[in-house]
Amino acid sequence: MGPLILLLLAIGAVVAWAYFSWQPPYANKKQLSVFNWSVICAMLMICLSFTANMNVLFSDEVVEKYKWPFAIAGSLGIEICFLAVMFLARNFWIFKPPKQGGKGW
Repeated sequence: MGPLILLLLAIGAVVAWAYFSWQPPYANKKQLSVFNWSVICAMLMICLSFTANMNVLFSDEVVEKYKWPFAIAGSLGIEICFLAVMFLARNFWIFKPPKQGGKGW
């Protein structure tokens, strides 16, 4: 489980770096900052609820040792998927690029 967690940690770090590095240049910086922090807070709430659910599901003594590795791997998976989806939504839907006029399309 350790190599999987390290792989997810590396992928999660790259996704988080990409999320904060490639921001739309035409967006209002204050609105963009509020949106970014709202996404981070929502992601943390989802990960905390997932971890609380894992504590309930893995309360038996037989699977107690798997509780934290699965919670960490699941939270990293949530982070990767959530930030990737919010990256696409932020850059191409919420703060969409200005339309190019005069093309006739």
